[in-house]
Amino acid sequence: LIYASDLNPDARDVRDLTWDVDFDDGGGIGDESDAEGTNGGRDQRPICIVMGNEDRGISDEMRDLADETFYLPMCGFAESFNLSVATAVTLAYMSAVSGRDGTGDDDDGAATASAGRRAGGPLRPGDLDPHELQRLRLRGVLNSLAQRRMGKALLKKEGIVLPESMFG
Repeated sequence: LIYASDLNPDARDVRDLTWDVDFDDGGGIGDESDAEGTNGGRDQRPICIVMGNEDRGISDEMRDLADETFYLPMCGFAESFNLSVATAVTLAYMSAVSGRDGTGDDDDGAATASAGRRAGGPLRPGDLDPHELQRLRLRGVLNSLAQRRMGKALLKKEGIVLPESMFG
């Protein structure tokens, strides 16, 4: 599914989007899950969020390709958010609604999933295998050290030698 930020007249308020349509059952935007509120074994559909250039927005071609266009509501004297702020607001909103079950309760994602109810938002646990997840976590830790060489030296001291690609 492609969601594009745009100010066209047909764009919807981001708060009004139906984010819980990301299970592929052959249908399109707006499809609902089965009566039990689960995905019925269907696969999660990938989601792409497109944010336009601050001056020109998205292209006409992108607008045509998007399954849904949305805008971020603003109040006060602001005319627009810069691109990084708009992206952060969009992703934070997606994250916030993903932890809700649509009933108004503020259950966390784990409670929602364990209760057998579908979360109301688009974000679900990813499909990285455990090894790749740990590799990415380690790389993040190594890159967050003030002196990158220190992490490599500490690991080497403990007999752990990592490929150079982990330090790049």
